[in-house]
Order: sequence, then structure tokens, then C-alpha cells
Amino acid sequence: MPLEDDLLRMLEAYPRTARALPWRQTRDPYAILVSEIMLQQTRVEKVLPYYERFLGLFPDWAALAGAETDSLLAAWSGLGYYRRARNLQATARAVLELGGVPRDEDGLRRLPGIGPYTAAAVCSIAFNRPALALDGNTLRVLTRYFGLSDDPSRPPVRRDLTRRILPAIPPGRAADLTQALIELGATVCLPQGAPDCGACPLAPGCRARAEGRTRQIPPPRKRRRAERILQASAVLLRGGRVLLGRNQRAGLLEDLWECPGVDARPTQTPLQSLQDHLESLGLATRLLPLGEVRHAITFRSIRCEVFQGGIEGDVPLDGNPDWAWVPPEDLGAWPVPSSTRKVLDLAAQRSAL
Repeated sequence: MPLEDDLLRMLEAYPRTARALPWRQTRDPYAILVSEIMLQQTRVEKVLPYYERFLGLFPDWAALAGAETDSLLAAWSGLGYYRRARNLQATARAVLELGGVPRDEDGLRRLPGIGPYTAAAVCSIAFNRPALALDGNTLRVLTRYFGLSDDPSRPPVRRDLTRRILPAIPPGRAADLTQALIELGATVCLPQGAPDCGACPLAPGCRARAEGRTRQIPPPRKRRRAERILQASAVLLRGGRVLLGRNQRAGLLEDLWECPGVDARPTQTPLQSLQDHLESLGLATRLLPLGEVRHAITFRSIRCEVFQGGIEGDVPLDGNPDWAWVPPEDLGAWPVPSSTRKVLDLAAQRSAL
């Protein structure tokens, strides 16, 4: 049958063309889950150094379950979407309570923060059980192969693909098939421009290729317009140490440490808004401009004006565990978001640290 033949051809080609990625050298469900969570909305090149370091710090379920929040977030600092780290720790704790990791999709999906894709990926890769992990790469490959023009994010499309593929998975090859489909979408069946159909082992049976519709499938998704935000941030020094505060607002950056900052009010300049904010904290000081940094988080496009200032003597927040004066040489070990890292890097470039 054409589908089975094409899948076998893809599996034969996969070992010759696959990238040598560290999470492909293991069947440990813990290590595989860590990689899958890190790779959500993050490029492979970004994940690689974090993956090895994270496993070195937290080598198993027990180590991750018992990690302190600051240590966990520091290990994740720079990857973004920090809720992933918290969910990963919650999963580790759930696995320990269960006495082991579930080996089927339904059991995996009952773990905290584990959705359909991650459950199918772990089930197939770690346990070699038939499951179809439908991420963006796999959806693009399969909707083109079958010539499906509908939005692949729709549940009926996903169910249709699962119904077609699961019976065709060669016995004992579920893990390889998942990796091969992901690899094909990441390196050959690309989302922009013309895919490299000449290098694709699925090309003989691909309907989108036969019909000249590879550029139209899958249909482009409507992008949400970015919300533009103007902020101001202060690099405050006292005795050679820089001030960081813990973000206590529920959301993406909860529990991370940041320089004092504020969204600019519509009726004020960023500097005026920042000065008012610092005064409310008992941190009034003369501020000098350092420059600006730009950052994007979810659908927010942020431009942040950065200032520096000096603090002398005691201030009201001294002794508050949610504020800390940190030596510049120790900043690399603190769990700060990428936006704060950019602010601190700018200060270092301007010799303010």
C-alpha cells in the first residue's frame, strides 16, 4: 500500500539524515519529557545548551521534584515561558506520588501540564508505543502528504490524521516514526518558501506536491497584532551591588527577579513614570539614561528605556526577602527573565556595572 511503503521509505532514510541530538540517544522518559517541554515554542539551537545543563542539575524525577523555586527558574532562565518549568516540576512530583511514569497516552495526559502532543511524543519515543505526536512540523508534513487544506489546528483534522497514520505504523517502529516525521518537517518540509521535495522520502505519495499546492498547505494562520508597550527600568547600585526584586504578579514571569521597572503612563515620559515608581518604594535617586532594549513576549512588543542610579544608606525595602542587593559577578546565577538580562547586559556595556 502506498502509505505504508512511503512510511517505510522515510524510516529507512531517517538514520542517514537525522541530526545528532542528545535526546535522541536515550529512551529515558524523564530525559525525553524534559526535551519535549523545552522544545515547546523554542528552537533546537536555543535548547541544546540548556538541556544538558538542566539534566546535570536535576538528573531524575526526585531531583527535580525537590528543587527550590529559585534554583529551578535559574536553570530555565533565558528559555522563556517559565510556566513550563513549574509544570515540569509538578509532573515530577506527580510521578513520584504514582510510583512511576504512566506508559500510555491517557495516563500521561493526566499529569500536570501534559497535553496531547507531549503525551503522544513521550508514549511513542520513550515506550515505543503507537501514538501520533502532532506538533507543527508533523502537521505540516502530513497535511501536505494527504493534501488536506483545512486548518490543521482543528480537532477534526487531527483526528483524521491519527486515524490514517496509526494503523500504518510498522510494528516496533513507533519511536523512530515520531522522530522521523518531526525531523522531516524541521529540515525538509519547511514552512516558508518551497520545501525540498527532491530530498523528501514521502514525495512519491505526496498529494500537495503532485497538485502543486505545497505553498498553500497548510493555510497560513492569522497572526495576532502585537501590542506595543513602552517601559522604563532602573539599574540601581549601592556599594557595588545591583538591586533586584522578585516578580510577585501571577503570570509568565512570576517568581523571577527583575530590576525595578514600570510601564510608562500615557500622560508621562518613561523617566517620569519610573521616578514616581521608585519614590513609592523609597528609592528616590537621580537617574541617568543608559539606552534602550527591545523585547517580545507572547503578543507584546516591548521597548524599554534603561536608566542607572545610585542609592546610599538604608532604604525601606532592606530586609524584605523579595528584594536583594546582588554582586554583579553573581547575576548569572539568578533566575532573571530575558528582558532583565538585556537590561543588565546594556548596563555592563555602558560600564554601569
